[in-house]
Amino acid sequence: MAKSLIGVYLPVSAVFPDLQSDFPTFKSLLLSLSRTDTLFWCSRLNLAVSDSIDVDHLTKQQFGLNEFFTLGEINAVNAFVKENEGAENVTVFFRGQLLEILRWAALLCHDQPGDGTTYEDAEVRRRFAQAALLASDIWARRVFKDRFTLEGGLDIARKRALGPSRKSVEGTSLTPNLYKSLGRGWLLINGYFPRHHEHFQEEFLSLTGLSVEDYYMCLAAIMTNFMNPKRGSGIFRSDLSGESTPYRDKLRTYISLDSQTSDELRHALWGQINRDINSEDDAPPYNYRPLRERPILRTTDGRAIILDPVFYSERATVGPVFLLTKQQSRDKANEIFGAFGNAFEEYVCDVLQRMFPDISGVSTKRLSCHIRKTDQMGNELEIDACLNDIVETVVFEIKAVWIRENEILTDDHEAYLQHLREKYIVGGESARDRKIKGLGQLVRIINLLASQEWTQQNAEFSKVELVYPVLVVYDPLLSAPVYGNFLASEFKVLLAPDSEPRSSQMRKGQLRIAPLTVMSVEDLEDLEVSIRHFGFKELLADYSQSHPDRITSLHDFIALSKYNQQVCPNRALIDAGVEILEKSQKAVFPAYTGESDSEPNAA
Repeated sequence: MAKSLIGVYLPVSAVFPDLQSDFPTFKSLLLSLSRTDTLFWCSRLNLAVSDSIDVDHLTKQQFGLNEFFTLGEINAVNAFVKENEGAENVTVFFRGQLLEILRWAALLCHDQPGDGTTYEDAEVRRRFAQAALLASDIWARRVFKDRFTLEGGLDIARKRALGPSRKSVEGTSLTPNLYKSLGRGWLLINGYFPRHHEHFQEEFLSLTGLSVEDYYMCLAAIMTNFMNPKRGSGIFRSDLSGESTPYRDKLRTYISLDSQTSDELRHALWGQINRDINSEDDAPPYNYRPLRERPILRTTDGRAIILDPVFYSERATVGPVFLLTKQQSRDKANEIFGAFGNAFEEYVCDVLQRMFPDISGVSTKRLSCHIRKTDQMGNELEIDACLNDIVETVVFEIKAVWIRENEILTDDHEAYLQHLREKYIVGGESARDRKIKGLGQLVRIINLLASQEWTQQNAEFSKVELVYPVLVVYDPLLSAPVYGNFLASEFKVLLAPDSEPRSSQMRKGQLRIAPLTVMSVEDLEDLEVSIRHFGFKELLADYSQSHPDRITSLHDFIALSKYNQQVCPNRALIDAGVEILEKSQKAVFPAYTGESDSEPNAA
């Protein structure tokens, strides 16, 4: 299993031994801080620790240490580090902790006289450091609670760990590669999505006052100029005063769409709850949706900053889709999300087509997409994609769905499992509306491949002996530990294999079936060019042999194996990102050089 990015987080007692580690102390510290300054510093630190360009853990931690700890306190940190296997294993600031402070600061703090400069006071910085270390405990109690126990046995423990595992990975996520996020978003939203949602461009313009291209030009300009911690504080003017740009009016329109004030943030996160809350247990569930929908903070004095770079990067890939669904009926919103799902499927199929191009002179395609077949009862089913090498076949099912935030950290873990099943196995609001999807579709296909009667009528599959089932997903957090195990286990139950030899493979009739592989679209994009150095089925076979239980995700297997050194950047994706970035830079901020501090990479 991949090593946790958090490692050991620094406890408040290691630096401030006399400070009470409880919620009243945390609340008291926050009440003494100015709200907007605190929100800005959470955002600045988040930009630094979530930076994927600078992957050096110590360097990123050093920024916060130098800003908020005295020399004596840093010495105490170093003493703790020596006792806990070195600096690479100890974390002072991390994304989940900073989003936790941001949440509570929005509720408890209020702007004090001199807001904008209050953190120039050393005592204020010290109180923030103390609050940050206490926030680590609050985050951990909210996420982990009593969910990591062996009560009920190992299988139940793994299922109970799904929610906190996802949140733990999310809490340490790095900002996605800028070029990849923009490239995928531009290709999906500007290229594929309009093919599946008629009048998208007109609807978007009417709703937002911006064309899709204008939206991406503005988004790319903000990302490239104000999301790199090496280029400055990340603070910019929300009214663009002082900026020489012909795009000023469009930028202002864009910022009004994707930003919010501190009062709006407080209301979105807390509703009518007041500052008298006296226990973290009394707080409602932390829903990140307000940060996802409007990830820029703007102030009355004209300052602005990106609240969270990971959520801001999400705007590049799905922001326009979610803007389009606002204030829509449930049926209309589902129609829009369905169109995005179809666009995503087409996008993935095109990636696969480039990976496995047709060979001239071969009558049967090695890779086929959108295959329509009927079962023995005459029921139609579609195979999203199939890589058929005569005796070995890879069957792909492609899904772009979103997990609801309020379903993840429930007291009843079975409720979350049911939500996952509805998204990836069988969906529908009622028994009459149950729809087989994801794993259910894979099982239907494999059952047909195992049927000699069916394969006699579909000769291209008549010699198949081994099947690799692959679920390609949009959600990158499905690469969190244990998710592959849960979905592979559900797949096996649905498949009901005739036997399960000691090897990792199952048997259905004469067919051998490998365990389910869950593959994120990011991993697929990286593999598009990388398979020039190794075989795709070789990777799946090695993964199955090394991790038949799927506790470790494919992503982590690649990162920790020989394949990691052979992963290459997806040039088509990066080129698309570079194209929109350069176009944006020239049009929006022509006075800026637009030069990046690093070359595009596969990070």
